Amino acid sequence: MNLKEPRSIRISGMGGQGNILMGLILAESLVSEGYWVVQSQHYGAQVRGGLSFCDVLYSEEVIDYPKAEAFDVLYIMNDIAFPHLTMIKNNGIVFYDSSYIKALPQTVSRITKKIVAIPASKLAYEELGNTNVANMIGLGAIAKNCEIVKLDTLIRVMKKRVNPRFFEIDEKALKIGYNYTNKKYEIKTNEKNGRGL
Repeated sequence: MNLKEPRSIRISGMGGQGNILMGLILAESLVSEGYWVVQSQHYGAQVRGGLSFCDVLYSEEVIDYPKAEAFDVLYIMNDIAFPHLTMIKNNGIVFYDSSYIKALPQTVSRITKKIVAIPASKLAYEELGNTNVANMIGLGAIAKNCEIVKLDTLIRVMKKRVNPRFFEIDEKALKIGYNYTNKKYEIKTNEKNGRGL
């Protein structure tokens, strides 16, 4: 039986940057748009300040194995997550917050040319006066650039996940990210036999 390998996304950064919330909203948005989804998260020893990341796998078909060894999309929020850059697939898509990360290691450009710099934290501060919503800007940008889920879906799911007093600012942040760049990178899908192990 041939199964499509699920598309895979890792959102990685420092604990407290909101990458887990990004992954939860993305995963739930994908479910609501009809995909099969697996979402997992990892916190370092220090919840704030240590490395934390969130993985989202999604497919039009049942996902037979809940982990990815390499990723189609990687979003790096802080240079603490640089070790994860080795896990991007050939010709995968790398997003990074250029407010904090001035440059990625040169090795990345040998793996992929699909690299998108988003000054998410700078935009959050300049446009909304709050760097805490940089994660929503990043989420909007990933969703738009890779054509993963619709903006309306993200906004609806976000309102189920956050405190109502943050609805307005988080919605604005999602829209800023969604409209930030017109680059489009399609996530390729591959078929695999069985579990492909």
